[in-house]
Amino acid sequence: MFPRLLPKITLASMFFGVLVPPTSADFSQFRGGGSGVIRNQNIPMEWSAEKNLAWKVVVPGAGWSQPVIWKQLLFVTTAVSDKEMRPKDFAGGVRMPQSMGMGGLSAAPKVQIQWQVHCYNTTNGQLIWKQTVVEGRPEHPIHPSNTYATESPVVDEKGVYVFFGATGTMAGLSHDGSSLWKKELGAFPTNNGFGTGSSLAIHDGRVFAQHFTEKSASLTCVNAQSGDVVWSDNRDKFGSSWSSPIVWKNGVRTELISSGGERLTSYDPANGSKLWTIDKVKAPTACSIASDSNRIYFGGSDPMSKGPLFAMHSGASGDLTPEKKNQSFRNCDWLENKAGPGMASPVSSGKFVVVMDNNILRAYEADTGKKVQERRLGMLKMVAASPLIVDDKVLILDEEGNSVLLEASSEFPIVGQGKIEDTFWATPAIANDSIYLRGIDGLYCISKR
Repeated sequence: MFPRLLPKITLASMFFGVLVPPTSADFSQFRGGGSGVIRNQNIPMEWSAEKNLAWKVVVPGAGWSQPVIWKQLLFVTTAVSDKEMRPKDFAGGVRMPQSMGMGGLSAAPKVQIQWQVHCYNTTNGQLIWKQTVVEGRPEHPIHPSNTYATESPVVDEKGVYVFFGATGTMAGLSHDGSSLWKKELGAFPTNNGFGTGSSLAIHDGRVFAQHFTEKSASLTCVNAQSGDVVWSDNRDKFGSSWSSPIVWKNGVRTELISSGGERLTSYDPANGSKLWTIDKVKAPTACSIASDSNRIYFGGSDPMSKGPLFAMHSGASGDLTPEKKNQSFRNCDWLENKAGPGMASPVSSGKFVVVMDNNILRAYEADTGKKVQERRLGMLKMVAASPLIVDDKVLILDEEGNSVLLEASSEFPIVGQGKIEDTFWATPAIANDSIYLRGIDGLYCISKR
C-alpha cells in the first residue's frame, strides 16, 4: 500500500480461489491471508456511529498499517512522536510541495519518534499491552499523506512480527509483548521523499520483508521465532516500491512474489530459489498483486501513465519478459490495456476480478478478462484502502469513512452500506464476525454483538 500521487511524479495493488483462507478468528497479514478473500464471516450489512459500532479506541500516534488478528488479540503498529504528525488526506497531501515534484527539497522532520506495537482485546477494545520497538529521530522525510508506521505487521500462533521501513527495523514479539528478536535492514531514502509502505508477509514459520528504496533492493526471509535469516535476495537495480510481497497458493505450488517498477519475481518461499521473473511490464508499485488458486492479476498506474491489467496462470518458470514493453508474455491469459490499478490493490474471487480506480468500480471475468461491470459508486469518494471479498460480498471503504457492500455477481448490486466519520487509508481487517477499521482518530470495531 502506498500512494499514487500527483503529476510530475512517476512512481515505479465454483467461486473462491483461495486454498487456505484465514479462520474466522484470524487475520494474519495484509489483506488477511494476503489475497483479500475472507470466508465464514457474519458481518453487519449496515453501520454508523449509532448502529453496530461495538467499540472505538484512540491509538496514540499515527499509522496506516492494517490491524492483524489472532483469536481475541488485535495488533497494530504506530509511530508516536513528540510533535503532531497527523497525516493529511489525499487532497491535502497533493497540495504539498512533495506532490509537485519538489520532494527533494524536503528534509526529515525534527521529531523524536517511538515506533510501537499495541495489542488490544478484540471483544471490547481494551489495551492489553504496548511495546516500543525502536526510538529516535527519522533519517528521511515522508509524504504529508503518509505515516512512519504504514507497513502492516503479521502474526501467527507464536508471535507478532513487525517492520518499520523508516528505520529498517524488523522485530518479533511474543503474544504477551516480550521481545523475541530484532534485526536491522537499514534506513534509506525513497522516491521523492514519500516514505516507505511495504507490508510483511508470512508463511510456514517464515517472515518476508520487501525493502525497495532508492538505495536498497532487498527481499529478506527470516525465521519467525529466531529472526535468523533463512535466505535473501537483492535486485540488480534500486527503486522504491510500496507493493507488499504476496504468498500465492495456487494449484501447482506455493510461491512468494515481489513487485516494483517494471519487474515481478517469484521465489520458492522455503529456500529463495527463483521460479520466474517478468521484466518490461508496469508492475504493482503503489498497490499489491491479487491472486486466486489459478492466477495472479497485476498492473500499475500513476498520474503520468496507466499500464495494463495482466492475468497470469500458475506453473510458470524462467524468464517471462515480453518482447515489447507491457505486451502479452508466456503464461499470460489476458490483459486489459490502460486498466492497471493505482493505490488500492485489486482482488479476485476466482470468478471475478475487482479493480477500484478512486470510486470507479471495474470488474472482469477472471477466466477471460471480459469486463462485466464499470460504474462510478457515487456514495464513495477517493478509495485508498484495498477492497476485500467477504464470502459473497465485496467490501469497499473510502477515505472519508463511507463503506459499501456489493454482491460479488456480474451486476455487483449494493447490498449494504456504512459510515464512520474519520479518515481511512488502512485496509479493513475482518475476523470474529466483525470489521475492524483503522483511521486517523481511532480504531473501530463494527459488529452485530
